[in-house]
Amino acid sequence: MELPIYELRIQEDLNDDAEVSYIALVDSPAIKKDFLAFQNEEFINPSKGERKDDFLPRCISYVINEGKESEQAVAICNSIWEEHFAQDFQDSYNDYPQSARDAAERGIKLNDEQGNKCATQVGKVRAQQIMKGEPISKETIKRTYSFLSRAAAYYNPDDTEACGTISYLLWGGDSMLRWCESKMNNEDFARSMTFAIQNEDKHIISGPLMLADELIYRNNSKFGEHYVKFSAETIKDIAIKFAKKGYQQNVNLMHSSDMKLDGFIMFESFIVDKERGILPMQGFEDAKDGSWFGSFYVENPKAWELIKQGKVKGFSVEGFFDYVLPENREKSYAEQKLSELAEMLKVPIL
Repeated sequence: MELPIYELRIQEDLNDDAEVSYIALVDSPAIKKDFLAFQNEEFINPSKGERKDDFLPRCISYVINEGKESEQAVAICNSIWEEHFAQDFQDSYNDYPQSARDAAERGIKLNDEQGNKCATQVGKVRAQQIMKGEPISKETIKRTYSFLSRAAAYYNPDDTEACGTISYLLWGGDSMLRWCESKMNNEDFARSMTFAIQNEDKHIISGPLMLADELIYRNNSKFGEHYVKFSAETIKDIAIKFAKKGYQQNVNLMHSSDMKLDGFIMFESFIVDKERGILPMQGFEDAKDGSWFGSFYVENPKAWELIKQGKVKGFSVEGFFDYVLPENREKSYAEQKLSELAEMLKVPIL
């Protein structure tokens, strides 16, 4: 079945609050963050295209919140995956060294000796994957590198009871960190939404902020599986409102309201319009008319180091958007069941 496509729009009033309000620096660039449309995405079935190493932590957290014990939740979620989802391991990797698998196994053993008090559920799942030599996705490699590069400061090989040491081992330790770094330095590994350092001496970065008509997969309880996109017209309205409200310095790290970054200013913003001679950045030649690009001057030394080290790789937007329903769309499973129940009870649906 072909999935429906919803367009996301903002209110036409240039003075309301429905707009992109922040540009985030992220380690996994994607235009996927908005507060209204995408909040309700906690569901227990795998999404289309979702990988096992992404599904399991989310599922386990959900099941634990439903009152199940950790071990039981792991068993339930593995069963759901095996029964309901056929994994495609394209663009996944399992050629990490045996020493990383050994480190994960040692971390599991040490954590068990400490009553399993160290690491989050995500870390425990990651350790099982690494120990078993399971393929992991590009996104997981990036998250693993991000975690290990921070956690290395707390690793003490002489203190095998410390959670900092145990957590570092659970994620594969030194050899996994080096392997992840080598993968991320491979040109074929790069994502299409990354920004570029245009001038290292002047601390300037540039990249795409929003790509017109780019399909973004979503699955939530209200609409089921579907895609969303931003039209060229909507992106233009967003860019105008962003500038009109003076948000050129609204930058945060990883969409965290507690991590607003000072020392950033957008000094260049343009919408692709090939007829007018306004072309996409080099490397994004296939970007459609209406796509939004920007450049930032960076005075924040800590953030600049994150950029240079590749720990943040691109932009992601956040704001308030409305769904525009496609005509003649097929009802989701939830909507079908609600209609059937309403018919049975003879209750009109508002």
